[in-house]
Amino acid sequence: MSGVDWNGILRLPDAALAGCRRIPKTVLAKQAMLTKTEQKRLDKVARLDHFATVQKSTTRIPPYEDDERNVQSIVFLRCEMAKGVAYAEEARLIHKCFPNPTVVLFDGTGEACISLATTRKSKAEQGAMVIDAIESTGAFDPGDPAYASLLDALELAKLPQDDLLAYLQGIGWVVRLSRSIASLGFYPVCAKHDRERLSELIARSDVLVMQVADARQCRCDRELTLNESAKLRMELKELERELNDVGEKIAALCAKEVNDDRAR
Repeated sequence: MSGVDWNGILRLPDAALAGCRRIPKTVLAKQAMLTKTEQKRLDKVARLDHFATVQKSTTRIPPYEDDERNVQSIVFLRCEMAKGVAYAEEARLIHKCFPNPTVVLFDGTGEACISLATTRKSKAEQGAMVIDAIESTGAFDPGDPAYASLLDALELAKLPQDDLLAYLQGIGWVVRLSRSIASLGFYPVCAKHDRERLSELIARSDVLVMQVADARQCRCDRELTLNESAKLRMELKELERELNDVGEKIAALCAKEVNDDRAR
């Protein structure tokens, strides 16, 4: 499989690497008890490999367990798909097939995508694990300079290593921030004490981006009356103004982090 040099990015120790062992889709479908519809969706996957396993024995990062979670290992998968396929939809299906927290690395088509799933203990079935949340970068060009800081932030040494949950959440935070690159033009980084505020701003930015896209699409409707068109134009203008304002606030938080680093 050609594509992104993922371990040139992740910098995992050799002990964690699985040698990109191919996972047969038929075996996966049987073990995960996929429906006929799900098996048909899995056919869109050209190839799925076991890329790495991060656990105490391979990275010295200790496991994590409490009443809600049990993270003994994190499985990294490398997936090759046809260009133009909806990564989020396929990622949800692949994550569902594994009881462990998983990170899916999509590439091989000139674009990449990173999807991460966290798990928690099932309240309905003792001993079972269920998917708690999924974070995804969406498709991006790994050669785009705007994404260089994102890829740099995924290096093992730059992520929390207190335990496997902290490491997993660290990747999740990086992936979450990546979704703002397209609208901001840069990868946002802030001080730890500003993360909650940055997360709120990014969430609002995500909503505004969708609302702006919807408003622009609505304006293309040739059946709109002049009044409806004028109203939409004003709404779009207000949404774009707020999106710009949110972008400036995110940039200010990131600039504050840069200035704090220089001061230190």
